[in-house]
Amino acid sequence: MQSGTPLSTGGRPPTGGRPPTGTRPRPQRTGVRPEPTDVHPHRRDRVLIGVNIAIGAIIAYLMLFPLGMLLFSSLKDSETKLPFQVPGFTLANFTAIFSSKRLVEVALNSLIFVVGTVGLALVISVSLAYLFERTDIPGRRFLAPSTLAPMAVPATVMAVAWVLAANPTNGPIAIVIERIFGFTIDIYSLPGMILVAGIFGVPGMYIMLAPTFARLNLEFEEAAATAGAGWWTRTRKVVLPLTMPGITAASMLLVVIALEEFAIPAILGMPDQIYVFSSLIQASLQPPSGLANYGQASAYGIMLVLLSLVMIAVYRRQTRESHRFQVVGGKGYRSTPVRLGRWRIPIFATVFLYVLVAIIVPILTLVWTSLTPYLQPISLDNLGALSLANYTAIFTNPSLSQAVLNTLVISLITATLTAGFALWLALAASRGGRIGRALFDISFLVFAIPAVVLGMAVLFLYLYMPFPIYGTIWIIIIAFTTRYVPRGSRMIQTALLQLDKGLEEVGRVSGASKGVVLRRVIFPLVAPAVSSTWLWVFAHSLGELPIALLLSSSDNRTVVVLLWDMIGESANYPEASALAVLLLALSAVSVWWVNRRGVQKHI
Repeated sequence: MQSGTPLSTGGRPPTGGRPPTGTRPRPQRTGVRPEPTDVHPHRRDRVLIGVNIAIGAIIAYLMLFPLGMLLFSSLKDSETKLPFQVPGFTLANFTAIFSSKRLVEVALNSLIFVVGTVGLALVISVSLAYLFERTDIPGRRFLAPSTLAPMAVPATVMAVAWVLAANPTNGPIAIVIERIFGFTIDIYSLPGMILVAGIFGVPGMYIMLAPTFARLNLEFEEAAATAGAGWWTRTRKVVLPLTMPGITAASMLLVVIALEEFAIPAILGMPDQIYVFSSLIQASLQPPSGLANYGQASAYGIMLVLLSLVMIAVYRRQTRESHRFQVVGGKGYRSTPVRLGRWRIPIFATVFLYVLVAIIVPILTLVWTSLTPYLQPISLDNLGALSLANYTAIFTNPSLSQAVLNTLVISLITATLTAGFALWLALAASRGGRIGRALFDISFLVFAIPAVVLGMAVLFLYLYMPFPIYGTIWIIIIAFTTRYVPRGSRMIQTALLQLDKGLEEVGRVSGASKGVVLRRVIFPLVAPAVSSTWLWVFAHSLGELPIALLLSSSDNRTVVVLLWDMIGESANYPEASALAVLLLALSAVSVWWVNRRGVQKHI
């Protein structure tokens, strides 16, 4: 007799019959424990609903209130006062902007900068994606990761490295170009800004394009080759048209990134009074002399948001319609590398030269300068002057220790809050109702808010709101969290969409509440994506300049703001280089750990 079977039953009931009185059927084993008997499942569901409402309200507040404050400020004629100190509303800020000659100049600079940046990054990334994914280029295992190295370099550090490497007096790149070609380059110019920003944009675009080229069915090219088409004709008339939706989507996203780029245009353009929209907004809010013009800065911000929204709309349309250009076959699909033949070595040498000039030399120059007492060219004769004096100076600087602590605390808390809110938002979009999906769609608007504009909106909001957080690390944490939640939610949603809803239904059938199903079924399965999101946000928070700069005070300065101050106020490049190397090391370790955790699978 089975243990636990009542004696009065006489064994199991006949097949198809009802169990005798006094017996209960043995419960089926599932992966979810039943609810405790002292807590009703519906009561827990009501608690979960309350938590959902609270989190949803917080996310809506984080994303909608800054936008509302930005619009509010743009309609205030606040040339000498804060926006909320001015009565009434007016379009005077927009009228002043559209009637000024500076708008034409800044718009033209922004257009040239964005088009040049996207064009340069597009040519390089498409070429690299094709070579690494479609050909038998030698050294791929070394070259491919090397071209992605700028992902580990904050934009501020990249700009400083190029200032040192292309310095006409002692920069190695400038010296070599002058000796070979007989002319000097000016890194403090619009072409210099485009060069650095274009190189900086290559890794992101390459990551988006590489799968497109890798999945392209070779049969299309073989059919063209059978018809007598040469390599160039096949590439131009077969490969590029089939990959064009992916190229267009990546280009539109890079347009948005280039529009909001601040560090590179500010460091390379502002010394010669070359402004784009992002640097002009920062200069309007933090002028070297005089009062900030909050109203006009907000109006410029609204214009920049509208431009970004247009690009985001084009990007979303391209990604929605990408199924029309699916080129991966099922049965019989194969991807054989294109043989480069006699061009293998010349092409390898060209790609290696790009990696050397664009990435290795600037970073080595940065490290070299951090070891010198003053700016000196890289040479054997100057080896004797190298020392760790600059590192000693920054580590004994009391403001640095506070900046490092602020940076780590801000990055840790931002990553934790973002991962939590992003997980909720992704769950609300994929498992919730219309309100959750609406919040998820609204969060996409934050993609269109450039960092400098978001920083300005948060600044205005908390100057007005009666919360004592202005000048503390918390105002930066709030702004960073607002910026990264939409990005993090999409990383986590990718993992959620891969889960079968039947897993949740099994738990619900067994009597578990929604909270138990989330805790014991969903959370363990999406934990890798949440962990990767946390690491990704932490790495990016370390080098976020425009928001931290606009919201900085003497008590909440971060390492990247301290680096900005060193460059702008004292122009002490050796000490600034040592600080940049420290920031680069922190960021590189974080990005390496992110890649080790496989975050690229969730982006």
